[in-house]
Amino acid sequence: MKGFIESNGCVSMEAAHYSSNKGLGENQWLPVEDFGHTLSGMRATSADDIPELVPGTNSPCLEYTMYLFNSGKAELISYIAPTLNFIPGRPVRYAVSFDNDTPVVVTIVPEDFDARNGNRDWEKTVSDNYRIVRSEHNTGSSGYHTLKIWMIDPGVVLQKIVVNTGGVKPSYLGPPESYYKQ
Repeated sequence: MKGFIESNGCVSMEAAHYSSNKGLGENQWLPVEDFGHTLSGMRATSADDIPELVPGTNSPCLEYTMYLFNSGKAELISYIAPTLNFIPGRPVRYAVSFDNDTPVVVTIVPEDFDARNGNRDWEKTVSDNYRIVRSEHNTGSSGYHTLKIWMIDPGVVLQKIVVNTGGVKPSYLGPPESYYKQ
């Protein structure tokens, strides 16, 4: 076996423990050492004024190899650093795919998000120092899979990723990192 190994219905990964980091020119995922609650982060970096990137064409990608014993539906739980919609008229997004599936666009912060005047969502995100973002996927069969995290907008800092195949229990920091074999 190689990569992250599912245990107790989940795979938990620190963002910096990727299998492959595929950058494209100025568009990169860069490490942020000692950032976040558990280890570090990976920051989506590019010029602020670039148009949105398109996964599979001009988008950098983080890849995570894993072995899943469970098949079918999986929930991806991403721990993202607090961020706001800092580019006028644009939300803050990334995309996710398993293996060669079509990437699913995930919105972290909608384009019309307003953090002013007691916005409880923003207050909780800042207080917790992360935002939990969830998306649904189908992994197909059990066996080896590659999770791909695609950059669409700059400013995303990914701290931790959890693939829930049915075993994640509620907790503040999420499950500890899964066993990893190179």
